[in-house]
Amino acid sequence: MKIKAIILLIVFFIALVHISCKEKIKVEIKKNNLEANQCFTKGEREEIIKTIIETSDFQMFLHPNVKGRLPVQLVKNKFVTSDLKIKSNGYQVIFRDSLILPEETIHRIRMEEEDCKSKKVSYSVFYPVEGAILTGTIVKSDTRWMAENTNWGIKD
Repeated sequence: MKIKAIILLIVFFIALVHISCKEKIKVEIKKNNLEANQCFTKGEREEIIKTIIETSDFQMFLHPNVKGRLPVQLVKNKFVTSDLKIKSNGYQVIFRDSLILPEETIHRIRMEEEDCKSKKVSYSVFYPVEGAILTGTIVKSDTRWMAENTNWGIKD
């Protein structure tokens, strides 16, 4: 009887160790996947978006002096998240859900391509009230993010 109890106890501990190792692996995999999806830190994303909305092309279509154009409103996505703290033209940027778009003054920024190693992001912005599409690339220099190759056009 003692041998059966010892064997049962050994099997129980082996099962416990196996389950605990399996859970640890799942947590590590989830952590690695999360890190893989987070190419840029929150601070870097804030700087990238701020650089985009400070471009002369963005400001040209924003018309900050026109009533109802401020504060800047951005549609949330995996890059543009509501935990970001960004100011534009003296106002805190507001983040909106894509399904709730009460006005045409909400900008839709989409990151087209993210290069983590080169610290480079290609983007496009759609501003419905103006029918404007802005594109460009944001690149990290030694000390700051800079806009390159910015273009704009009117959506048909």
